[in-house]
Amino acid sequence: MSRKRPILLLLSGEHPSLPYSEVSAILESERIEFRELKRCDQVMVIEGGERAGEHLERRAAYVMEGGALILHSRPSVEEILKACGDADWSFLRGRSFGVRISRVKEHWREFSSSELEGLVGGSVKNMTDSRVDLESPQVWIRGVITDCGVFLYRRDFRTDRRAFAQRKPKTRPFFHPGVLEPKIARAFVNLSRVREGEAFLDPFCGTGGFLIEAALLGLQTHGLDLDRRMISGAARNLRHYGLHAELILGDARRLPFRRVDGIATDPPYGRGTSTKGQSVKSILSEFMGEAHEVIRDGGRMCIAAPQEVAIQEVARKAGFRIHEVHTMRVHKSLTRSIVVVERVAG
Repeated sequence: MSRKRPILLLLSGEHPSLPYSEVSAILESERIEFRELKRCDQVMVIEGGERAGEHLERRAAYVMEGGALILHSRPSVEEILKACGDADWSFLRGRSFGVRISRVKEHWREFSSSELEGLVGGSVKNMTDSRVDLESPQVWIRGVITDCGVFLYRRDFRTDRRAFAQRKPKTRPFFHPGVLEPKIARAFVNLSRVREGEAFLDPFCGTGGFLIEAALLGLQTHGLDLDRRMISGAARNLRHYGLHAELILGDARRLPFRRVDGIATDPPYGRGTSTKGQSVKSILSEFMGEAHEVIRDGGRMCIAAPQEVAIQEVARKAGFRIHEVHTMRVHKSLTRSIVVVERVAG
């Protein structure tokens, strides 16, 4: 395990549990050895993780930025400035720096983040030979005020949030209602723990949203759908981004594959694309049995279903082990269960 500084990750607040799970899934899939040290509101601190930032910057949907942790303090000006005095600032030697501090939700509202920026910046300047540059510094010192105090970290990487917005479903050549946004699609793919060069499958691929995210990550991407129009539309959408996937017109209850490394999918639940008169639970039960046959030992599947379907029980009956469960309220009449399952050898 690396002896370097712990790494702080600033996470998106779009879901209460998915961002933390996505971090773990990415690092596990990339064979990165790490240990979680602390979990706060939109903050995760890990130890180890050689090249963790590189992989998270490339893959993550719900990580905003991160870098080496400098200090952690209780929410007190005196304690923050004392911690600044005790911190190792040798990485700033001969380099310009800027300080920016953000607040998560309403935590520690009684103190101004801009005043704290000035105090920290002044303290660091007095202790180093570095100059302050708030336009384009060589090093950004970032701070975050959250439920378990104040963290300062060196920003080493930042994910491209705009890229997800540019891939919104309505901007694609082929659109169909009910499609998941790119960030949640990317998170599903990451939770399947498939890495570059391995085989990924979406057996209810629809317009190709999961396939787009998987192909962008360099996975061997396969999509299946019962609806010819969806297969054609998914092909158009993939071409729009200069991407390729194997697309097959077929039934997820009869998977035409021998082996895949992981699966991520959002079945139709009877909306838009038809379930051909079968109940959602019946379709998912048949599919789960097939999925258990084709996914490799230790392979993961991330699947969503309406809460009332009890997808966890369906997965258990098919022989999968439940790894984690998340819930996502879509609207008043639909709450999704997002379930990650594992095929266990034997």
